[in-house]
Order: sequence, then C-alpha cells, then structure tokens
Amino acid sequence: MATYMMNNVLVSCLMFLVIIGSLNAKAADIKAICGKAKNPSFCTNYMKSNPKTSGADIKTLATITLGSAQTSASRVLTKIQSLATKETSPVLKKGYTSCVEQYKNTISSLDEATKSLTSGDGQGMNIKVSAAMEGSTTCQDGLSKADPSVVKDSGDFQNICGIVLVISNMM
Repeated sequence: MATYMMNNVLVSCLMFLVIIGSLNAKAADIKAICGKAKNPSFCTNYMKSNPKTSGADIKTLATITLGSAQTSASRVLTKIQSLATKETSPVLKKGYTSCVEQYKNTISSLDEATKSLTSGDGQGMNIKVSAAMEGSTTCQDGLSKADPSVVKDSGDFQNICGIVLVISNMM
C-alpha cells in the first residue's frame, strides 16, 4: 500500500512538472512575427516552406531562422567568390572583392549572434544580426550592375535577417 501511494505521488509530481514545462514552451505566433517583418509575404512563405517552424517555440524559431541566415550568407559568399575570380571588368571585380570581405564580416557577425542566442541574449543577437545586415547592404549598394542572382540572394538574406530581428525583439 505504501509503495502504491509513493508511486501515485511520484507520477503526480512528474505529470505536474511536464505540464508546467510545456506551458513555458508555447508555440511562437508566426502570424504576429510575419506581420512585423520587413517583408511580410516573404516571411509567411519562408515559414510555410520550412516544416520545422510549425509549432516551434520562440527560441527554436530563432535558432532555425538564424541558421537559415547563416546558410544564406555562406551561399552568397561562395557565389560572389566565384564571380570575383571570373570577372574581367575591373570595376565589377573590385566590387565583388569588396563584397567578399563584407560577407566574411557578415558571417562573423552571425557567428556572434549565435553565441548571443545560445546564452539567451536576445538584444545581443539583435545587435549582431543588424551588423550582419549592414555588410550585406553595403555589398548590395556596390553591386547594382552585378549578377542579378547575387542581388536576389542578398535580398533574401536581408529578409531572413529581418525575421530574426523581429524574433529577437520578442525574446
């Protein structure tokens, strides 16, 4: 009988802890996030296209979108490096070379943003993602006559970072 009572108490305590823990990890409001994003339609499409975002809490969503921003920045950097080696126009080559440096700084800022996220510092993450966006913007401004796919990819990167900024403000 005593063992039965102890088991009931133990099970009740575990269930209580599970319920309390699940209350803290509520799903992020994607509609609210996308409503505040720089490009709401991009945000909505991005969220719908990534099944991991459905039901994710705010910190998980931050991890997912920050990871996407890092992947996007790395892809743009690789593309720009390739274009820089093939470019024959001195003006465009100089622009691409400058962008390579900007995107290296961008990726470094995103690495710092990840550290801030890991430590729970939403404001620090926001500052580092803003810095990453600055490098991309500088690059885009210098390549107005560049390969259109670089401009598009850089714009997508900016939009993903915009989502990260909204999320960081909600943390």
